[in-house]
Amino acid sequence: MNLVRDIIVDGYGIAAVVLMLLVVVLFIEQIVSLCRSMIVAKFKQTSRKQLLQEQPPISIVVPLFGEDEEYLKGDFRMLLLQSNPQYEVVAVYVGKEDAFYATLKHMRKFFKHLNTIHVDYTPQYPISMQLALNIGIRSATYEHVVITTPETRLTTRDWASYMARGFMYGDIVLGYCNWEKGSGIMNLFYRKYRFSEVSRYLAEAIRGRQYGASRNCMGFTKSLYYSVRGFDHLDLTAGEDDLFIQRIATKDNVSVLLTPNAHCSEQSPQSFNGWLTEIYRQGQTRHFYTQQARNDEGCKMLCRVSFFVAAIGAIATLPLEFKALTALLLLVRYIVMSVATRKIANRVGEKGIAAWDPIFDFIEPWVRFVVRATQRERISIWR
Repeated sequence: MNLVRDIIVDGYGIAAVVLMLLVVVLFIEQIVSLCRSMIVAKFKQTSRKQLLQEQPPISIVVPLFGEDEEYLKGDFRMLLLQSNPQYEVVAVYVGKEDAFYATLKHMRKFFKHLNTIHVDYTPQYPISMQLALNIGIRSATYEHVVITTPETRLTTRDWASYMARGFMYGDIVLGYCNWEKGSGIMNLFYRKYRFSEVSRYLAEAIRGRQYGASRNCMGFTKSLYYSVRGFDHLDLTAGEDDLFIQRIATKDNVSVLLTPNAHCSEQSPQSFNGWLTEIYRQGQTRHFYTQQARNDEGCKMLCRVSFFVAAIGAIATLPLEFKALTALLLLVRYIVMSVATRKIANRVGEKGIAAWDPIFDFIEPWVRFVVRATQRERISIWR
């Protein structure tokens, strides 16, 4: 064994051997990480302990800021026409237009399961999203509550039924919300970025280490809500869903819905600046995350960057045999990554996001690094 080692070292040099070993070690770490992400694709809800024998009635709370007549005619009507046999919609209107609220209230004649609340908005006493949610949740009839937003678009009338069914397996229910599919490479980038982020926290939820959520489609019991006195951090413009879910989630009480029928979408950003602003807003709460959650994300990105840097260095400087081995490892990693991406995307109803995997896979860590590095400055400006 020592003889073989000496021959390799003498033949290629200690620096070349160390670099190649580093590439191999980082490659193994990458494969293990990709295989761990497959938990999302393999997860079965029925493998969890069933808490309820049938789906419970639910209250769906949606805060309305501003007077969006188009929403009342479109996505809000879809919300009211869900196939769930027993549910209510609690609409909390925050604004000053009596005519708009009258239109909203008039809809109760046709939809008996609609409950409306009017909160006057004044610049001196602004109402945040968190406060509007608190008002709606405390007015909800049923123990099991689902929250959503006017930006959320439902693609099926069965969404509420699937959310209610999720409560059969947990006191917290999480669905998947994607950006709507559009044209252009930037839309693909936006969708791929969110897919990567959401699938990561859903995987952690399945493992019992919940740290993220989406207020577009998340549910919880009022008992859990009252146990932590509801939503706090009332000054935040986004990210309160993550902080709230971290306070109420345990290893065993989160139910993850992995079927396209349980998921929803929202309009994709129309510009890069719009997307970047949304990412900054969502990242306001990241410094409140547990140290483990922050370390896990940082380590994954660092290991990926280290692997690419080591692989590029090996291909650029090492002998032909090591170049070929490095190229083979890159190919194997890409194949495993592509399979994992496609399987997870199929579970959550995403289509067409795997085609640009090699490019996104390389640039994602750098984009996240730039976002994190400039995050604090942008937040300080808002405040």
